[in-house]
Amino acid sequence: MDSIEPDDLYEERGQVSYCRPILQGDIFEGVLLAGFGDEPFEVQIVTHPCSMRRGPVLNERIQVAPITSYQKVPDWNGHGRVMPLPDLHEDGIWYATRFVDLTAVAAAELTIQRRIASLSHPGIHVLQQRLVFHNTRLSLPLGDFREMSAPVLAEAEMQELWIEATLPEDERTVDAIERAGTDFQAWLSEDDGNRRKDLANEANYARLRKDARAAASAHH
Repeated sequence: MDSIEPDDLYEERGQVSYCRPILQGDIFEGVLLAGFGDEPFEVQIVTHPCSMRRGPVLNERIQVAPITSYQKVPDWNGHGRVMPLPDLHEDGIWYATRFVDLTAVAAAELTIQRRIASLSHPGIHVLQQRLVFHNTRLSLPLGDFREMSAPVLAEAEMQELWIEATLPEDERTVDAIERAGTDFQAWLSEDDGNRRKDLANEANYARLRKDARAAASAHH
């Protein structure tokens, strides 16, 4: 399995943009897990992006796994039961997501205010690779995960772009962000769904981003 440096693993740490849709790999604090006692946990979303929402709306329950402090992992080919999280809090300490304790929480627990880190696209691919290995002992190349995840990650990227373009920073409340996300999804479904179909081919992404920017500007 592939290793990845902290600066390449994380998209953001500490404060994550509210405009970014909640995605696989996102890390939250203060989450209570049924059957794990009364202490809140840090957790990481492990649900694939295609399986966690209907349009802009999250499913009622989302699969997560708890995070604990962990030993430094020099060889990422080992430790198949965890997703290493080096320097998660930028204090030099290693953490890890424990796949053996995978569970589910109400989506309402996973608020953008509780989100403390997000993964880069390569980081999400590494997480997916390790999840598949944990469940099947099959190690697949990262390129396979990149190819399969490209449409949904591109969609999330365009939704973030849309929200940033339509909402000034001082107007980015939770409700306003949700409405803007709904507007983006409606735009994506226009034209008989051809824009969604175009997400299947990376060659279309530059044009779709340009069209999204133009539509967002007109919408604003």
